[in-house]
Amino acid sequence: MTDSAPSLRRHPGRGYGRLTAGLAAPLALGLTLSACGPSPVDMIEHPVTTTPSRMAGEELQRSAEPEESCAEEPAPAEFPGTGAREVPSDGPGGDSVEVPRSPERILALGVGAVDVACALGLQQLVVGTSGLPWDADVYLPTSLTDLPEVDLSVPSPSEAASAARNLDPDLIVLAGTDGLDDAVVEALGTVAPTVVYDADPLSWTDATELISDAYGRPRAGGDVLLDVIERARMTIGAATPSDSRVSLVSVSDTGGAEVQDPTTLGSLLLESVEAGRPPAQRTRDGERVPPLPESPALGDELDGDVIFAIVGGGPAEADAAREVFASDRWADLDAVGANRIFVMDRAVWEGSGPVAARAVLEDIRTSINGIAPDG
Repeated sequence: MTDSAPSLRRHPGRGYGRLTAGLAAPLALGLTLSACGPSPVDMIEHPVTTTPSRMAGEELQRSAEPEESCAEEPAPAEFPGTGAREVPSDGPGGDSVEVPRSPERILALGVGAVDVACALGLQQLVVGTSGLPWDADVYLPTSLTDLPEVDLSVPSPSEAASAARNLDPDLIVLAGTDGLDDAVVEALGTVAPTVVYDADPLSWTDATELISDAYGRPRAGGDVLLDVIERARMTIGAATPSDSRVSLVSVSDTGGAEVQDPTTLGSLLLESVEAGRPPAQRTRDGERVPPLPESPALGDELDGDVIFAIVGGGPAEADAAREVFASDRWADLDAVGANRIFVMDRAVWEGSGPVAARAVLEDIRTSINGIAPDG
């Protein structure tokens, strides 16, 4: 990553001006969340309150405590006063939405919306959520994970709107996905101004900017992203990730152990800090690329100098991890023999937003050159 790298993209009219700090393209596409907080799965015989915890013979890494994840003080409102202002929206319902200049009751429907509120210290303004992963409490505080949830999968959009209305928001920020029903956006719009952001992991930095703008804190959102950029640079300088081939493995109850999707936050951040990857796991701009001719894939595609194993997401994941970590295939991996396996929380490494991104970068910095402690 160099100062001549492309800068973060910004939408016109967001009120902050173009960020001048350079940033490698993968970081602009995907700066995002890392493993922090209590374990989402209990694979140990004692309570999951130690850091790290022993998980089926491997170490669970945690970069921060959930209650310390959010900014202690709220970012000051940048548009004080009454009335409305216009902000962009990336989805059904138009290209822009009029929102309160300084919203006071935010309905954050999507993990990115919740993450950004946390990063800006606005957790006390959030009145409800939706779309948080099962194990979101591994990095988000209870003040956010224990809030009422609005179910967007109900048969009738009017039911979702009714649930939202009960929370009396003055702003709704909604994750836009391919399956988002226009009728849901329209129904929510009858409750409060509804801003839609692109929930594609490749667009998480743009989403952070849009959400921060909707919250009335575009400059603060830009500063948060600059902080993530600086942490990425520090990670490169402190950990020299290019010197290690980092294998990123997802362990689940559906796929067993498999190479992690390149579009997830953790994979994008490894790319952003120029981490080396095994030949079978090379990526560019969030897409898998074939091995170089001079570096043919040898051995198991899961192996590397170090393995980050992504675990969590549901109650069944604990049993799946136990089975994988006890398998002959796992035992035969060189990184396992070298005791260089680190277990990371799925909610963080597959998260979306600056809070998760900071934690992922800390995981990389502290683990990439380490040896897992004996349990």
